[in-house]
Amino acid sequence: MSGGSVLQRLFSRATVVFLFVIVLGLLVASFYTYFQDRKLQSVSLGALRMASWNLAQLGNEASAFDREVALMARGVGDAEELQLRYDVLWSRYDYLINSKEALPTRRNQDNQERLTRLFRELRSLEVPISDRLAAHDADWASVESRWNTQKAAIQQLVVDNFVGDETGRLMADVEASRDRLANLRVLTLAALAAIFLYMGLAVMFLRKQSRTDPVTGLRNVNYLRSVKRIHAARAFITCEIREFSLVRTDYGNDGANELAALFANKLGKQLRTGDELIHLTQSEYVVILSARHGEKLCGTLERLARAASFDWRTRDSVVRVSAIFGADPGTDSGSEDWNVRYQQAHRALAQAELDGQSYFINDETLRRRIAEERQIHSGLVRFFNDEPTSLRLHLVYQPIVRADDRHLVTGAEVLLRCRDDSLGFVPPNRVVDICERFGLGGDLGRWLFRQVALETGPLYRNLGFRGNLSINLNPSMLTERLVEDVQTCLIDEGLPASALCLEITEDNAALEFAIINELIERLHGLGLEFALDDFGTGHSSLEYVRELQVDRLKIDRCFVDGIEDDPDKCRFLGSIIAMSEQAYMKSVIEGVENEAQWQLVEQLGGVLIQGYHAHRPMTFNDYMALLMTETTRYPTAVDRRTPVVELQ
Repeated sequence: MSGGSVLQRLFSRATVVFLFVIVLGLLVASFYTYFQDRKLQSVSLGALRMASWNLAQLGNEASAFDREVALMARGVGDAEELQLRYDVLWSRYDYLINSKEALPTRRNQDNQERLTRLFRELRSLEVPISDRLAAHDADWASVESRWNTQKAAIQQLVVDNFVGDETGRLMADVEASRDRLANLRVLTLAALAAIFLYMGLAVMFLRKQSRTDPVTGLRNVNYLRSVKRIHAARAFITCEIREFSLVRTDYGNDGANELAALFANKLGKQLRTGDELIHLTQSEYVVILSARHGEKLCGTLERLARAASFDWRTRDSVVRVSAIFGADPGTDSGSEDWNVRYQQAHRALAQAELDGQSYFINDETLRRRIAEERQIHSGLVRFFNDEPTSLRLHLVYQPIVRADDRHLVTGAEVLLRCRDDSLGFVPPNRVVDICERFGLGGDLGRWLFRQVALETGPLYRNLGFRGNLSINLNPSMLTERLVEDVQTCLIDEGLPASALCLEITEDNAALEFAIINELIERLHGLGLEFALDDFGTGHSSLEYVRELQVDRLKIDRCFVDGIEDDPDKCRFLGSIIAMSEQAYMKSVIEGVENEAQWQLVEQLGGVLIQGYHAHRPMTFNDYMALLMTETTRYPTAVDRRTPVVELQ
């Protein structure tokens, strides 16, 4: 039988009930002994003490009277002293027979009867004594003889009350009480010793149980809290099972526990002597590594990640399981507080999840990245609240032209740019990512809408420009509020709805086709167009083309790169353009960087081109200057085409 099983039985309900019964029995025995001894003390001993004292006084007073009678019989006594001793003895009898205080004396044995008889005999001597005191040279022999008989009876009464049956019984009861107390004391001490031993074991057991996860048998977060400090040189790794909540939803808590135990077993097999595996929650684990010789931390993480990637076979399905890891390598000068180590490792884990990697190590690069993101986030909050900040957002425009006429600017894609005084240039995708993570996506989208309207409004109101502006929507903008924001920030500010094209990336579209299509339909009703951006970079591009009601397909630069050197790539690009046309969508080719690529794309049909070979992104003033040159043509109020603005 294992130690754990023995402890389980030792601290089972039956054992606890058994100990409870023992303690209850001891309490009952203690109360019984207490009441018995209390009765013995309050009644028997009290009666004996009172009877003994009263009768001892009776004996003393009888002895004093006896001495005076003897003196009178010899003719040398004092009549007054004799009368006094008689009266005292008479009063003692009266007290013993009639007073409330002498009740215990009368109740003991047959004292009541004997005292009454003796008192009667004493009173019978009153007349003879009086007669002899009145006469001279009286004979006291008969009085002395009668008194001696009474004196013997008094002495016997006193002796019987000290050594008689009742006293013997009382002493026996006292001895029995002493034995009961001794036995109870031994039993109580033995029971207390057993209970204290049990309580000590219980504390140890409960302490162990509180620090052990019941599912995996591993140490848990309570153990980690008790450790408090982790040597700074030991690597601290956190690990989470991906999408564990779905497992719990689909297979219930029992299935989740089964997977947690299996996962812990697979991780445990990868650890070495001195390593610790701790189970924090159902889906989260901590690994504390001992000093490694000959293996770098990244190698250990890769090995753990491989072990954590497996197929979990249930009765009716197979679930692919994987995990993400975050590690704090620790340094000799680093913190030893487990909370700090956990926070640093978990931040690395969060970064791995954000970057789509299996693990991430908390190093100087990550710490610098976190510090920069905090600075960027703070700057964005201040920027959107019109507060002083070192961070600034602005827009640039990259013209879109026709493949068969590079001087015809059909519109522009509006691109986001960000600069911080201390950080310098901040990539637009980093800005968008931070806004999405910290709930600023809606603020960013509305600022961009208002800025586009502010800068380009004069083009449409004063110059009759009708080129497209294409705006890439971030995920936070794809809500019911999008229709209102477009209306108030763009259309109401003078931008024609027909000149607006909103772009959706494949990642955004993955939210929910039905919701996206409902928004597209409502904005189509206002006259806007939609484009699917970065086509070909996702995993389900054709599904998006089939499901989304978009008007344009923006083909990613990855399909253009190298087409001048690879005919197969060129034919594949042509196939995508043909598919777009068959789906009644206009194609916009991104990333055309040289003349050879341009000529090949031009041969593939009437498409739009956006790339450095035509125009680089430029400020709005430069964009205006481009439109004003003599060689540039663009759609006007008479000749309507479709333009572009993108957030990236």
